Amino acid sequence: MEEADAFAKSITDGQGADKAIVTVGVVTSDVVTNAFNAIRKGGTVVVTGLADPTKNTIELPGALLTLFEKRIQGSLFGSGDPFHDIPRMVELYQSGDLKLDELITSTYTLDQVNQGYQDLLDGKNIRGVIVHDSA
Repeated sequence: MEEADAFAKSITDGQGADKAIVTVGVVTSDVVTNAFNAIRKGGTVVVTGLADPTKNTIELPGALLTLFEKRIQGSLFGSGDPFHDIPRMVELYQSGDLKLDELITSTYTLDQVNQGYQDLLDGKNIRGVIVHDSA
């Protein structure tokens, strides 16, 4: 996070990023605070990762929240409406307007699942797809 913060400030004359998206596996107070510190005045932190529901994971200086008009926003599945969005994405894919096939880096059969995970961990695979042949 320190590297991302320094980079954002280096290319914005010290102002910080417009938005910081928190996508870590488990959200902690440190992660959210670091993201909050990396955004500019009027910036937004979007939290998509989940946290332990029994713990408070957002602790911020209230004065900076108010003085710099920063925002914290939660987002689940991109804040989309799956009943509307998924059929629309299927239509776009079928018409050729949504290019998904080009995003696939590797395909695996069901018995190659473990290899797919290993390739992901080894950095050989960004978007692996398991192809299930029902025949």
